[in-house]
Amino acid sequence: MSPRSRVSATLAALATAGLLGTASPAMAAPQVPKAPASPSAFNFTTVIDQWTHWSPDPYNSTHAGTLYKGTSYFYCWDYGVQYSNNGHTSIIWFKTDDDTGNRNVWVSKVNFDDWGWYNSEDKLRKC
Repeated sequence: MSPRSRVSATLAALATAGLLGTASPAMAAPQVPKAPASPSAFNFTTVIDQWTHWSPDPYNSTHAGTLYKGTSYFYCWDYGVQYSNNGHTSIIWFKTDDDTGNRNVWVSKVNFDDWGWYNSEDKLRKC
């Protein structure tokens, strides 16, 4: 049996036994929007991949994980540190769960699409 055949056979056996892990994040398929975690959550669309933060500010020291661009659910909003990006400046931050497994983290509203930029505070309560 050639080395390539042995590797293929080993991988097939591991897959059958359920012992293979999932693909690495770099190779994972694009995220599918998650369903809101509660009836009080609302979906908005963000236009870029962005860092999430443990508090409503853009500081490196509060970096939690990543929220990938696309549709995600958000729980509530609050005032935080002013931040500018994507042609917008705001002190409004939204609480969500990010795509890297962190819960109750914050992102600025500056990266919402146009509809979210103009309607987001009307759709959710203040935290």
